[in-house]
Formats: sequence, structure tokens, C-alpha cells
Amino acid sequence: MLRATSPRMNLREQLRNILPEILPDDPADSIKGTELIRLVRLRLGEGYSDATLRYHFSILSYDPTSPIAKVDQGQGYYQRQKKGAGANGATRQSFFDDASEGDQAWSRYLRLVAIYERLCMLRGRYPFLLNRNSSGAPSMEGEWDVPDLVVAEWDLDPAAEDGARFDEGMMNLRRHLGGPEVSLAGVQLKLGLTFDTFSAEFFQALSATRWALQSELVIAEPMEDEVLVDALRSLGHQFGVGISTLGIHMAQLDALPSAKEIRAMPADAFEHVHNRLRIQKITIATPRHTIDWQSLSALRKKHEPVAEMVRWLSDCLAKRQPEWAGGVVR
Repeated sequence: MLRATSPRMNLREQLRNILPEILPDDPADSIKGTELIRLVRLRLGEGYSDATLRYHFSILSYDPTSPIAKVDQGQGYYQRQKKGAGANGATRQSFFDDASEGDQAWSRYLRLVAIYERLCMLRGRYPFLLNRNSSGAPSMEGEWDVPDLVVAEWDLDPAAEDGARFDEGMMNLRRHLGGPEVSLAGVQLKLGLTFDTFSAEFFQALSATRWALQSELVIAEPMEDEVLVDALRSLGHQFGVGISTLGIHMAQLDALPSAKEIRAMPADAFEHVHNRLRIQKITIATPRHTIDWQSLSALRKKHEPVAEMVRWLSDCLAKRQPEWAGGVVR
């Protein structure tokens, strides 16, 4: 029996609802994109363009919780088979899973984290999520001694053919000259700032990132009040904190795929998200000469995510190549 869709559902929800009744179970019987568009239109009408439908097919096919999967070789789609529970009788849920995104502000924050991680990767920077409590989920309020993320930046070998690898020549030079092998930036993420909150949010970011080589405050919403921008710029210059906005309004953030889908997007799909951003640099971070090792050592004993970050950095150095571990609950 066919299930009805509600006009109040967004396109992703409607596709999740109807695709199980359209897609074949066997990958050998997969449906080409053109045919799938035709079948979907029989249910949804002509309200969506071919490009929009193909875009959502692609996004959903990279989400392991969605009903649509793409064949390994070729262009066909089939119905994803649900995996059974693990050995303990239940699967472990990530805070990026759809079930974690019921609250609107929470959903927005998770999307912000995912977008910022993807932006880091585009620029050859590797993020690690530190803002996590005992349940594995971050806090929107954040901490005063641990930033939301630490972003590592190494000298990478542009000639490496088997993925990102360290540039050994530059790494050795850094080591011999007494510089750090990796640049560590502490980053605090905020959905938006107001005159009532900007001072507290700024000094929280400064406090949480003071042990890293540089401090950054990243805001999702565009800063349209020149007086507020000037106040932030003054603080940023005074304390050497880099401040930037992604220039995306909350309504635009709400319209994006889930945080989990954003993190799993292929590069061409994330480009659509990237094109919606209007990034504005308010101040540039002033790098510090050394990491505050005493503070880092104390934080490692106090916060398990910091200890995990130290292990992650050590693993990357041992393998001589970076990996994206930010946000992964290990």
C-alpha cells in the first residue's frame, strides 16, 4: 500500500518516505537516475527540477540511514538494506544522527560544526572536535577551558600520489629550527552574537583557546550591524583572536541537509553548501610562538577528548600523514 506524503514535508523527508516503495532491493536491478526521477514525479508531481532531484538522490545515497544506495560501479540506485544490531544488541548512535536533531537550535549547531569541518578539509586543515560531554555530544554553550575544535595544519607533500602525506623536508626544517611540526588553532563556534552576548562569547573563546598557537571565533550568521562588527574587531585586534563569519542566515541553515549528510557529502555535493556561504574575515589571528604545554598537559588529565586529541596527533605523526578525526567518537 502506497504511503501518502504531506505537503509540509521537505523534499528529503518525502523521498525518505516514498523511495522504499520505488527502489529495487537487488543492486543488480538498480534504477538509473532518469528513470528514478520519472517514478518519483509520479508521486510528487512536477514541482521539482531534474537537477534538484538528482542532487537529493546523491546526498541521500551517502547517508547510511537513508533508504537509497548507489551502485559501486555505474549510475544506478537501489534500496539500502538495514544492518542488524551489533554484538551488544544495539547500534551506537552518533550525535550527528538524524535522531539527535529534533531541536531547531541544536540542529543548527550540528550543521554549523559539520560545515566548518568540511571547510577545514577544503583548505588542507584537519579538525578534531573537543567539545564533547560524557554522552559523546557537544554542548552549545561550550567550555571555558577547551575550544569546540582544534584544527591541525601540517606541511603536506604536493607531489604525494597516495593521499595526503607530510612534506618531510619542511617537517625536518621546522624541527631543526625549533618550530612546531604542526600548527594548532583553537576554534570556538557560535550561531550568532548580539550586543548582550558578544563580550562574554569573545572572552570564552579567548579563554578556551589560550593554550593553542592561535585563537579563532567563527560565527554562522552574517554580521550586519557595523557597530557590533567594530566592537568585535577592536577586541580581536587587542587580543590577537581571528574572527570570521560564514554569512549564512538561520533560515538557510535550516534548509540544508542534516549534519550527518553534510559530513558524508562528496565534494561536488558540498560545493552547493559552500556556495551559500558569504564568508567575512573581521580580524586575522595573531599566532603565538609556542604551545602552552603545561596547560595542555593539565587539560589532557581533566578532559578525555583532549587526551584523545593528543593520541590522534601522535598517530598522525607516527604514520607521517594526517587523517580527519574531528567529530568521530572513538
